[in-house]
Amino acid sequence: MDLVAVLRSYVERMLREVSGIKVLVLDPETTRIVSAVYSQTDILEQDVYLVERLDNDSSEPLKHMKAVCFLRPTRENIARIRRELRDPRYAQYHLFFTNRLDDIRMQDLAEMDVSEAVLSVQEFFGDFITLDGHHFSVPVGRPACLLQPVNWDVASCSEAVDRMTEGLAALALSLRRRFTIRYQRGSEVCQKLGESLEYLTGQEDRGLFDFGRRAGEPAPLMLLLDRRDDPVTPLLLQWTFQAMVAELLGMELNRVDLSDAPEVKQEFKEIVLSARQDDFFRKNMYANFGEVGIAVKELVGEYQKATNSSKKMQTIEDMQNFVDSFGEFSAAQRSAGKHVTLMSELSAAVDRRSLMDVSSVEQELVCGSGTAANMQQAFEDVSRLLANSSLTDDDRVRLVMLFALRYERDGREEINRLIKSCQDFGMDLRDFGVVRTLLLRAGADQRVGDLFSDKTVSSRLKGMAMKTVKGVENVYTQHTPLLTTTLESVARGRLPHIDFPRLGGGDTSPTAAKPPRLVVVFIVGGSTYEEARAVAEANAAGEKGHGWSAGMRIILGGTGVATSKTFVQQLREVERSAPARH
Repeated sequence: MDLVAVLRSYVERMLREVSGIKVLVLDPETTRIVSAVYSQTDILEQDVYLVERLDNDSSEPLKHMKAVCFLRPTRENIARIRRELRDPRYAQYHLFFTNRLDDIRMQDLAEMDVSEAVLSVQEFFGDFITLDGHHFSVPVGRPACLLQPVNWDVASCSEAVDRMTEGLAALALSLRRRFTIRYQRGSEVCQKLGESLEYLTGQEDRGLFDFGRRAGEPAPLMLLLDRRDDPVTPLLLQWTFQAMVAELLGMELNRVDLSDAPEVKQEFKEIVLSARQDDFFRKNMYANFGEVGIAVKELVGEYQKATNSSKKMQTIEDMQNFVDSFGEFSAAQRSAGKHVTLMSELSAAVDRRSLMDVSSVEQELVCGSGTAANMQQAFEDVSRLLANSSLTDDDRVRLVMLFALRYERDGREEINRLIKSCQDFGMDLRDFGVVRTLLLRAGADQRVGDLFSDKTVSSRLKGMAMKTVKGVENVYTQHTPLLTTTLESVARGRLPHIDFPRLGGGDTSPTAAKPPRLVVVFIVGGSTYEEARAVAEANAAGEKGHGWSAGMRIILGGTGVATSKTFVQQLREVERSAPARH
């Protein structure tokens, strides 16, 4: 059940069904969908002469060519195809839509196709972006609207719910499963999304989604969560390879843009990190920073032997100098070169911003107990860091936000003092309005889950035990996302119905009480790479029959990938919207 394989099979079938040289026509969203799973080289190997955009009105007619069009069935795209068919630029059109095409739009196309240029119309349910085999996203137009009350921007929220419904419906159809839907209590947008999905799959198009049930197998679960229930995970610094690259360097659809890094060679200004295409990344994407450094050194060492070089390489800088001495890049050298480049850039950011000190305080802040003594120690540690000139203003804001989340009830005076100390350092008071917005929209009164493992005696004891097991050597990776606890509750059949209501009525079959074997968890507001790693590890253990996830397969989705930068930016947008709405 690999989502990358699902999307690749769709693209391969489209291109294979239309023989001969062809043009692949995409819209802005399907361009992202295809580029996440197919490289330009892969596409050209399928007899594709040209990749064209549907909205490129200046493209030259190619009357002898066949057009394979992979498009979302939106009103805008249907209008563009209608205009295209008035004066066709291609000899034939083979239309493949990412989702259900309703009868009215089908009729619109048929009426306009007077020259009978359209030879086929099919539905291939790939209306989502795959980030990895177990990880996907359904992007929405204005993500910040998902963090604010629906009535602040009804139009944007309605559009977002429609888009999420379409993406999750396509996922269900691609997996050929009809899901039981549960949503997080108190989340207005999760409830609206759940009701929209239930209406579509259970009433409006019930026949399309009625795949039956496999004998003796409980219904798969689609669990809708709100990012606001765990605002900590996207705010923390990350120390595993994939998550660290996304947090410190930025990554969009597996592409890292280093065009602004002056020391990076031209060959590595854009780096693609794909688990399917890059063995080193696949093996090390969830390894911690130190482990990746050792692996990169070993990788470079292999090529050093091949070149009979005896130069000692003790540091990342030594490895970077060795890579810079390469002449023409072979495929193997390019792999070594790009990972040395990434490690060099990550190391520079860590040193420049004193991130190991910052992360140590962050982890203790969110994983330590919430006692008065701990709060005082955390206040002193954060105050010390805020005075460190190496920190960026964004790092300071993050630290104050994390402290505010941990001690919002008992530490109001300390929160104000931390903000005041940042002002003394030259920051503007307006930079910290986002702290108030965070507490209003994702504070303790807004959350359902036990974010800091301190709501019950048993959760506090479990948290202490986990900290003892993990030990001091993992001080930078103590934190476990709330998602892990939620999924464990699902696997053990203990997810409270009062906190996660089920839509569509109760299931009275004998298998209803059994935990689901397939779970799609979708986070409204965006998933994180730390959560993707947690899901990957649960799946790996489950395949071996180990632990709580034995026999279970989990797929993680969200409205994008949340990093501290994107999360804070969206909260700032909510903050700007708030005064005009109150």
